[in-house]
Amino acid sequence: MDFASSWTHQVPGGALGVAVTTVGLGVGIFTYLEGMSHVEAAYFSVVTGTTIGFGDVGPKTDAGKIATALYAVLVVNVVGALLEPATEILSQFCVDSTVPASSHLEEDSKKER
Repeated sequence: MDFASSWTHQVPGGALGVAVTTVGLGVGIFTYLEGMSHVEAAYFSVVTGTTIGFGDVGPKTDAGKIATALYAVLVVNVVGALLEPATEILSQFCVDSTVPASSHLEEDSKKER
């Protein structure tokens, strides 16, 4: 996750500023190409970025489908950057830093025998 979110420290406003800008970009794209309302386009942008994909709103035109595919690549990375602090906090609970990584591998191989 370090590589994907390393840009957040170099952008004014950080990840939250980029997230707001990215949703705004999605609203502009989907209102123009698909004729969605602003609220519907914002909803679709957030659902696409979080990869929930309810399926209740979606692109209907070919241009909208292509734009959605390109937009999804961008917005998923932005949402990943927003979740980086949670990843760091939760990983502290999942990894025991006092035990060397090699001993975990040895324990796993003994269990498999």
